Amino acid sequence: MLDIDSNPMKRRPLFIQLFYSYVPIIIIALIVLVLFINQIIREFYYKHVKEDLYERAILTSKLITIHKGGKQSFQELVKNAGKETNMRITIVDEKGEVIADSDEQPSLMDNHLNRPEIIQSKLNEVGSSQRFSTTLNQEMMYLAIPLLLGKNDCTVRVSMSLSNLEMIIKDLQKQVVYLGVIIGFSLLLISFYFSRKVTIPLQLMRKDAESFVETFQLNDPIPIPETKELASLAISLNKMAVEIEKKIKIIQHEKDDREELLSSMQDGIISLDNKMKVLSINNIAKEYLHIEAEDIIGEKVTSIIRQKKVTSFIKKVKKKKGKTQDEIVIKTNKKRTIIFNGTPLIKEKTVSGILITMTDVTFQKQLERLRQDFVANVSHELKTPITSMLGYMEIIQSSDIEDDKKHEFYGKVLNQTSRMNDIIDDLLRLSKIESQEEDSSIELVSMEIKPILEGSLDDVLDKAQKNNNRILIHCDDIKASVDAQLLREAIANLLENSIKYGDSGRDIKIIAEADSQVLIHIENSGKRISEKHRDKVFQRFYRVDKSRDRKAGGTGLGLAIVKHIALVHGGEVFVSDSKKNKCRFTLSLPKISYT
Repeated sequence: MLDIDSNPMKRRPLFIQLFYSYVPIIIIALIVLVLFINQIIREFYYKHVKEDLYERAILTSKLITIHKGGKQSFQELVKNAGKETNMRITIVDEKGEVIADSDEQPSLMDNHLNRPEIIQSKLNEVGSSQRFSTTLNQEMMYLAIPLLLGKNDCTVRVSMSLSNLEMIIKDLQKQVVYLGVIIGFSLLLISFYFSRKVTIPLQLMRKDAESFVETFQLNDPIPIPETKELASLAISLNKMAVEIEKKIKIIQHEKDDREELLSSMQDGIISLDNKMKVLSINNIAKEYLHIEAEDIIGEKVTSIIRQKKVTSFIKKVKKKKGKTQDEIVIKTNKKRTIIFNGTPLIKEKTVSGILITMTDVTFQKQLERLRQDFVANVSHELKTPITSMLGYMEIIQSSDIEDDKKHEFYGKVLNQTSRMNDIIDDLLRLSKIESQEEDSSIELVSMEIKPILEGSLDDVLDKAQKNNNRILIHCDDIKASVDAQLLREAIANLLENSIKYGDSGRDIKIIAEADSQVLIHIENSGKRISEKHRDKVFQRFYRVDKSRDRKAGGTGLGLAIVKHIALVHGGEVFVSDSKKNKCRFTLSLPKISYT
């Protein structure tokens, strides 16, 4: 694995490195150049002074040669010549004695035989030296040439002060230094320019690369710099970006297909690596496990799943290294019964990950419980009349029973038989309505509902009259998409329920109204149904007051039939709030929309 430095800010920018590499080179080059120029200037001026002294020495020797006076007159001659030429002139004889000097009295001067320039002049005809003069207390340059005075070999020495020359040289050196500074600054600017010229394309390529890393999309190709090496780099980066985009598209396509497959599955799926970190999870699994966070990829499963039974199951799958199944009840926003199947992913005899599938069997469990309850209720409802019938038949078979009693018991057997038949008929009716609900085989037609309500009244009119109930209908011109026969049956069942359990001699009201939906209220005077029973009264064989229900008769399936008729119409039925000593059932139906 590559060791990638995640903090590039610890590194110096290439521009700084390039620019800083130029600076010492420029400084060293300038120092060498300034020193070299200064040396050339010094050598040039000293050579010029030496040549000037030589010419003046030749001229002076000629003047002395043509001078006709004796040695005594040489002093006056060299004084005048020294003043004219602004230099010091000295005549030295073969013994080193000073004959004449333009600046000092010869008698006061030391012997010059050992002076370097005097010695050199005797050997090479021209001698020169540079030294500090204690007589004049300043730096001097001396030049000496042989001079023939008669039969004597003398020497003419001319000298010049170097003070002015050093001042001139120093001024020139300062100018050279100033020029060097200007040149150095110019070179720094030029190096700055070239450093930027090299690094700017690299910076642009870096920004494009960073943008590509963030989005994995290269909107525009990286510009090709003029530099050959940088141009090759830019071309390579463009090619790499194109290839990466192709690979990413392929990977994204495969990822989308995988996610679509996972999302389309009815089971929850979650995959983990060997460190129990989430590799993938579909929305069904998130829903089952009550995970609200969006991005949990890479998170440890123990940190996102709070269900101890689930985490224990996962640990068991990893430890067991084989397929494991368990049924777990998860209590989150609602209670679910889920079958967990865990399969460890084995790679090279070690567990590299775990695949967990989750199947929600809550509905199946509910159906199983409903089936069991249904079978128990049906058995109970049918067993009661059968038990009564058997008891009456045993009595009838008795030899000592009177005929009148036999006739009475035969009537009771007949009633129980009729009740069993009603239960079976209602069960068959309910089953038929449920099958119609499932396959949507019922055709709904738009029609006035008032005639349907009046037809329902006719169906229960005899029972209402026996109980001294008057049924009142309050309904305007309201239309709804309904199956007339089924709606009539539902209203009749609700009216029959009101007659059975309402107060005798009191009015029963049918109120129909339309707002966002069509509402049909059946209201009777009687005991209100408490809230704990309101959702249960529409279940099969559910009875609020069992002792009273037995006396009132009925199969216990009437309200269940009403519920499923409402569902067939896309509506619902419920016990609504009403006034004290009032009981109201409400059947809601979708209102016809006109578009």
